Amino acid sequence: MKREIKDLRELENFGKKLAKELKFGDVISLKGDLGAGKTTLVQFVAKELGVEDYVTSPTFSIVNIYEGQQKIYHMDLYRLEDPEELEQIDFENYFYPEGITFIEWAEKGGYYLPEDMIEISIEIGLNKRIIYIEENNIRAKEIGEKLNEDFGD
Repeated sequence: MKREIKDLRELENFGKKLAKELKFGDVISLKGDLGAGKTTLVQFVAKELGVEDYVTSPTFSIVNIYEGQQKIYHMDLYRLEDPEELEQIDFENYFYPEGITFIEWAEKGGYYLPEDMIEISIEIGLNKRIIYIEENNIRAKEIGEKLNEDFGD
């Protein structure tokens, strides 16, 4: 699935539609350069799922947990130097079926990441962002197809 986003309003709309498709136990990998909009996308999804707290990047804390209609685990692995550092925070314990987990800079997580996670990439273009959902497993394909329907593609 590929979606072009021209402004913050369109990113918010994408986040709302994505939130409606997510379910307990989903793990979402967010890839993109600094400033691409990864944390902003999580903010919009969290807001749609009833989170009232201000969602911030967990760059220094590694994980922030938010309560809404569903528990949201928001992780950021940017500062990680070695995937084995994840053992110190019981990384796998954040993939609970009663919540949704977002992982920024997931590529730094190595073999600790679940195989069935939903991979979302955000590319920075000239006055736009391009969002891709890699449809490389059943769940990601379901979400990609549903979002295409929601957007009328």
